[in-house]
Amino acid sequence: MNLVETEFLFCILSGFFLFHSLSRITEEWKRKDLLFQWTAITALGFFLTESLGKWGIQSELWNTDSFFSYITKSNLLLFLSYSSLEERIFTLKPIRRIFVSIFLFSFWVGILFGIQFFQTTILVQDNTSILPLAISLGALVWTREMFWSLENTDNSKLVDDTSRFVYLSFLPVAFLVLSPWKADWSFYKQVAALLMYGISSHVGFQLVSKFKKEVVGFESEIGIWIGAIAFSTCLGTEIVVVLPLSLLSGIFGRLLYSYLSSLSWSEPGIRGVVSFLYPSVLGIFLPFLLVEPSGWVHSPYVLLGVQVLYFLSFYLAASLCFGIILLNKQK
Repeated sequence: MNLVETEFLFCILSGFFLFHSLSRITEEWKRKDLLFQWTAITALGFFLTESLGKWGIQSELWNTDSFFSYITKSNLLLFLSYSSLEERIFTLKPIRRIFVSIFLFSFWVGILFGIQFFQTTILVQDNTSILPLAISLGALVWTREMFWSLENTDNSKLVDDTSRFVYLSFLPVAFLVLSPWKADWSFYKQVAALLMYGISSHVGFQLVSKFKKEVVGFESEIGIWIGAIAFSTCLGTEIVVVLPLSLLSGIFGRLLYSYLSSLSWSEPGIRGVVSFLYPSVLGIFLPFLLVEPSGWVHSPYVLLGVQVLYFLSFYLAASLCFGIILLNKQK
């Protein structure tokens, strides 16, 4: 399978993010509004990048030579933009809603350039570039829960996602299109490993649910994201070693879910924190446990400082972004 075929495959795969977001929206006008925003922002972004390319302004990060690669990245960023606020975006007036959507998309594009800076200048122990996206989204969800609660939300509504388990397991893998080695055959081994980690943590998550005899909404989605994100920094490690730890991460993730639920958090808030912020914290420190010292990009203490800086930079950037968005909140 060549690079073009890989990019086409991931272009189709990233379309699941659009379907996944739309499937959560119950009102038709909201679906149409979201589709319009996504189409408009994608078209406008493509026009701008092509125009800049004609003037000789190009970036390796946003290479538009491949239309499939552009659509894939755009789908991923638009999914992150919607997930940052979810239903709260529809509480804004139409003009503010468009402004906030464009601002969020621009923020996530900026995050990609931040990832490039860390990967090429400072060097971090993260070979997939998934972690900063998870950190930023987790921070946005955390602050969203703290400062922008939705009224009249039905937290008791449970969603059975068992029938969607197959496509849910592929959602985290779509982010691997941002990895630097997708043209190599080893890429498909990494895809398989990421799927195994996600499925393993999903099993751990459901084990606790079975033991507690409680069913939570979107448990397949949450369980899969935990393992896929947390162990994305340790690809290449012996899978026999990683799978038990991935199982444990799912178990602790389910316990964290129960704890946040006892604090009367909203279901979207719990889902976002447990799916993204919790595994991203694990992913920052797991290389010290699972990666051989010979594979570390820095000496131990320097690496610890760099990894912590890596986490804090994207966490604080997302918190600042949310602070700006909060100014547009309806009074």
